Order: sequence, then C-alpha cells, then structure tokens
Amino acid sequence: MGKKDSYNPFVSVIIATYNEPPDFITKSLRSIMEQSYPHLEIIVADDSTDKRTKDAIDKLASEDNRIQVIRQEQRMGFVNALNNALHQAKGELIARMDGDDISSPNRISLQVEYAREHPDIDLFGSSMYIINEEGDVISERNYPTTKWGIYKMFLYRSPFSHPTVMLKRDIIDNGFYYNPNYKRAEDVDFYIRLWQKGYHFGNLPDKLLKYRVVDDMGRKRTKEQWIYNHKARKKIIWRKPIFTVLSYIISLIYIHIPKRVVSSYYKKENKKRTYNK
Repeated sequence: MGKKDSYNPFVSVIIATYNEPPDFITKSLRSIMEQSYPHLEIIVADDSTDKRTKDAIDKLASEDNRIQVIRQEQRMGFVNALNNALHQAKGELIARMDGDDISSPNRISLQVEYAREHPDIDLFGSSMYIINEEGDVISERNYPTTKWGIYKMFLYRSPFSHPTVMLKRDIIDNGFYYNPNYKRAEDVDFYIRLWQKGYHFGNLPDKLLKYRVVDDMGRKRTKEQWIYNHKARKKIIWRKPIFTVLSYIISLIYIHIPKRVVSSYYKKENKKRTYNK
C-alpha cells in the first residue's frame, strides 16, 4: 500500500476504542481490513489502559499499514478521541465504527456507491443487526430511508445508527466536530447542529453492521444520556419551532421514565428472533 504518509485514501474509517476485549477489537478491525473496498485508511483513537487490548490493536497495525493508531499519555475520553481521529482523517468520505461491532464485507463499497448516487446527501447510515456477546444475531434494527421518515424519527430518537454513519469531508472542513461538552448523546447533538445548517441526511436500507449488545442495553441509556439528549434538542427552536417543541417535550418525558421501563423496552426491542444465515 505504500508508506502511510504518502497514501491518499478515498475513505477514512475512524474508531474510538477503550478496553474492548481483544477478541472483540480483533474481529471489529478485521471486518474493516477485509472490506471489498480497499481504498481506505483505518484510524484507531485508542484510549485503552488494558495491555491486552493495546497489544491486539498493535498486532493488527503491524499487519496492515492502512491502520494508524492514536494514543496520548492522558485519557482522551470518547468524544475527544473521535475528534482526534477526525482531525487526522484524509478521506473524502469518513465512516464511523465502534471497537466491538462488525461491519459487513461490502459495507464501505455500498456506502461509497450510495454517496456517488446521492450527491445531495451529506451524512447517512444504514440499518443493522444486533448481536450478543457470543456474536449471535438476536435482533435487527431498521432505520428510515426517506427525508420524511428521518424527520419523524428525529422527534423521539436518533434516526441513525451511529457506528454505521458515513459523512462527507466537507462537514469537517466547515468546522463541524463532536461537541466535547457532551459526555452523552454527542451524536444527536452533532446531527442537530448539521440539520440546523441545512445539511441533508439519508440511510441505506441494507443492514451493514452487526451491533454488539453485552448484557442489558437499557443500562447504557442512563438518565444522564437522556438529559444530554434533551439539551441537544433545545438548539433549533428558531429554525424549526414545531419540531423543537415536540422533540423537547418527548425528550423531557424520557428523562423521567423509570429505568426499569427503559430496560424493559430495550429487552423487548432486542428480543431474540430467527434469521436465515
């Protein structure tokens, strides 16, 4: 592939990692390394303190010179790690990924094709499968593909699966990064700021990612998560007042929903189903 500093990829895949089990991070990175679309770089902003995780990442980086690893003496935190990776990205398209999820082999090629066929779309994601700790598919999650469908879902929930998102470099060149003041719901805040400035969104109908859920997904949706989500939705009241009021009320309700109800909802959503492999 040539030296890293002379390689000009069309796609940058950015991954923020923190102490993922070596098996998880290895499968995650290999799913990108083995993509059918080869013209990419893989930027790993590694915040891990676990030597096993670091060693697993370094081993893969030694095998594939498209992998660049960012580390700092002090912990970066998830949002700063993402921003550091974005600063280093060279690609015209930038894809997100998490260190415990698995991308389908043709994920990047399909997203590149979508970007070329939809030049008006600035940021887009896809639907996804949900897998358990062992990697078994237990459910799926579908996201809207139309402008109106995305608008409706935005009222009460993010209309994108964050680790499936791909965005145009123009967004970063215009100064849009994740807000480091958001410990949670940084993706919702990011999307809302882009929407406020007139950027256009889309989704592929394909399931291009296996999203790993370990234990109870409801535990990730803490009250703090909903507070930050609520905070992000107050920003566009002057541009989209009706949407903002409805979204504001719905997100306020989420803050006060008992945790057991949230946990029950996610368990139901992630209920085991049977798929043709």
